[in-house]
Amino acid sequence: MLTGQDRNPQARYLILLTISLLLFSSSSPAQGRHEQDNEGLHQLLQPVSFEAITLFGRDTAKAIVNIHYRIGGSFFIFVRNEVEQRKTEYVARGELVIELLNEQKNSAARKIKQILLTRPAPARETDRSLDIQGAMSFAVPKGTYQIVLSLDDRESGRTYLDRNKKVTVAEPSPAQFEIAQLLFVQPVGTTLEAGFIPLNRGGDLQFGGKGGIISQLRLPDSALPPAVQWKLEGRVDGLGQRMEKFEGSELVLLEGLLHMMTQEDEIRYRVDPAAKSWQTPYIPLPLERLEPGSYRLDIEFMPGQAKRRQTLEFRVLWQSRPLSLINPELAVDALRHIASEEEMNEMQSGSATRRAGAFRRFWRAKDRDTTTAYNEIMTEYYLRVDEALRKFSTLKEGDGYKTDRGRIFILYGPPTKSDRIFQPGAPPTEVWSYEHLKRKFVFIDPNKSGTFILNQTENL
Repeated sequence: MLTGQDRNPQARYLILLTISLLLFSSSSPAQGRHEQDNEGLHQLLQPVSFEAITLFGRDTAKAIVNIHYRIGGSFFIFVRNEVEQRKTEYVARGELVIELLNEQKNSAARKIKQILLTRPAPARETDRSLDIQGAMSFAVPKGTYQIVLSLDDRESGRTYLDRNKKVTVAEPSPAQFEIAQLLFVQPVGTTLEAGFIPLNRGGDLQFGGKGGIISQLRLPDSALPPAVQWKLEGRVDGLGQRMEKFEGSELVLLEGLLHMMTQEDEIRYRVDPAAKSWQTPYIPLPLERLEPGSYRLDIEFMPGQAKRRQTLEFRVLWQSRPLSLINPELAVDALRHIASEEEMNEMQSGSATRRAGAFRRFWRAKDRDTTTAYNEIMTEYYLRVDEALRKFSTLKEGDGYKTDRGRIFILYGPPTKSDRIFQPGAPPTEVWSYEHLKRKFVFIDPNKSGTFILNQTENL
């Protein structure tokens, strides 16, 4: 599946071709997304996100606190490497410090990580910086700790400091049924024994992700294996105040103690052999069906007659959302190239709830996989709208998606080949060739104003 994060060139080509054929020939209804609220946008602008995960350890006198962090790649400034020119041309350096302060404000644990990033060339405007992620693990006695995270960029002097989060750890009782913290993860492979990768978005989820919840259980010797009931409900961002609700009871129990392993830019958990009283529950959840919004997960564990409930509140964020989808009016108007007049009227009239419903129905009909909330074709369409706005708008008019070049770009994607021709006495000309469609589009600028109109279409 093409996600908003990673794009395989061959898969992208197939999707572009599918969009060209599907969008050009169809104008029946489907699904969409709308703007996020201010809270979600604020979270997207944060250069660093992190979450504290508390787990039981083999030493029952202490608990494990794992700090998962994610740093936006654009936080660091790359400069030419004057010292090690043979190894790389551009480098960025930084330092990450995470410290736990006890209730007396004394340092209970502290770790430092030096960050060194390299790249062969300076960053360009169109480059997409990859996030840097990792984890630090601490073993501390029971109590409440303040987390202090600081990050420095050595080249620019930019700093980031967060001391607003706290974590409470408790000592497990061998005579009671104990549950550790819930953690969103994605299984590594087809078998759960291969391990789990935390989704690591500061406690929130990235739109389009898959996976479930994992935790740790400590069972008294006389306890039966637990059953589970879960309920997931929330409010979708945007127009219409739409609610979603899911529930289930599927549970996979793995014998052993959940343990974190760290590698460069990767966090992974696996289940290590341990006493029979330790169990690792994995609960598959329909995360791929969640649209951007605010959610609450309630899980009830039932070992025999006992009951214990865990609750988790989180958001689903679309960090790579096309900008043209943030404005509902623009998102609808940009459909002028593929929607009928009747469909446009339905999406532009009536109440907010009615307009939002029409927009969703329009895109749902063009969704190749309706079992997921993420719609690859809709996303690609609006990424093209973004590009048309950037490339073909003028200083006077920000209407690049309405122009002839914008329309062809949105419908067919970037051309295989583009040539601009200047001849004395003739208007500037652009020729776009699409080899896979065996078509050529010729645009001219009769007023020499930078506004090109479609003059003719030819077969290759």
